[in-house]
Amino acid sequence: MKIWTICIFELRRILKIRSVLLNLFILPLLLIFILGTALSSTMDTGKGTIPGPVRVGILQDKSASGWVSKALNAFVTSPAITSMMKVESMSSEEEAVHALRRGELDFAVIVPANLEEQVRKGEEARLQWILGKDGTLNVVGQTLFARFTDELNRQVAAAKVLGPEAVAVMTAQSQTHASDTSFITVSSPGKAGDSYSASQYYAASMLAMFMLYSGMTTSNSLFGERDKKTLMRLQAAPIGNGVIFAGKIAGNSLLAFMQAILIVLMSHWLYGVDWGTHPWLIVLICVLITLASMTLGVIVALVCKNATSASAALQGVIIAMTFISGGFTPIAIDFVQRISEFTVNHWALQSFLRMMLNAPVSEIMNSIMMLGTVCGVLVAAAALIYRKAGYRYE
Repeated sequence: MKIWTICIFELRRILKIRSVLLNLFILPLLLIFILGTALSSTMDTGKGTIPGPVRVGILQDKSASGWVSKALNAFVTSPAITSMMKVESMSSEEEAVHALRRGELDFAVIVPANLEEQVRKGEEARLQWILGKDGTLNVVGQTLFARFTDELNRQVAAAKVLGPEAVAVMTAQSQTHASDTSFITVSSPGKAGDSYSASQYYAASMLAMFMLYSGMTTSNSLFGERDKKTLMRLQAAPIGNGVIFAGKIAGNSLLAFMQAILIVLMSHWLYGVDWGTHPWLIVLICVLITLASMTLGVIVALVCKNATSASAALQGVIIAMTFISGGFTPIAIDFVQRISEFTVNHWALQSFLRMMLNAPVSEIMNSIMMLGTVCGVLVAAAALIYRKAGYRYE
């Protein structure tokens, strides 16, 4: 009961500070709006970047009727491929080039006349590309046909290792199953549920960052009792230091959780941020971030000598963790990404984004478990420091 009394008093005291309300409740919503609006063109939902069907011109010897030609025809006529490209037969290379220049084709493929013979001899199978004007469609065309040539080269490798007889067996199988062979697995990136908007990304990032800033109010509160000499009065009361300490931590934890609820609800109502379909997992993530925030505040409060140095140290840690975890902008450097895996922000952001992408619960829980592991390390460090330093007036 004494802890609850201190908790409520602490919460009421903090809510009277206007700067705290501005920094913890208003500022994150403004940053989500500004960053989400300013960077929406560079980080959109991906729906506008899905290329349409690629118009491909194929130039091959019409007299070719071997198993390679049959496999290629089965490949380009399979349902998965026809949804991604439209194929036209070309009679000559000049005709294909003119069609590309006029914009009638996006990509062209030349099938060497001796392709099947090359495969039988164990040589590398290659197709020739004629690129069009659109770089994205060129990449799509190359990727699709490269998968086909990879299958041919696999058979080339088999011929080198096992001999021509192995290719003959594969040839018979290919001729038997030519009608249902596509040699490719197709996915559709960029569709709804597979990408997130800039508002979603920065809502998740700013939520994690500003919840960690709640730890600064904890640090300031602990130092405030010392600086105002009120800690001695509290210690004179018939309550232990642990009760005082726990009550102040509980009050700041409630503040952080109130902050999370406000940011999640207001970002959804004002900016249309979709947080996914697992509200209880959001609650769990926010609880873990709150735990990390409080432990960070406790660590700096017990280690640093004054409130100024504690605030500077905690702010530097939070900004550094947010930066290397891609909270301000995604960072593609592999070394930085490795370091970010040791931060609270990284796993909190990944957990939120996986929920926004409607990922399987197992994937979401994997990120949450890693977040819990990081929080566990912080709690252990805070407990060890508290045991040695304690919360008392010196």
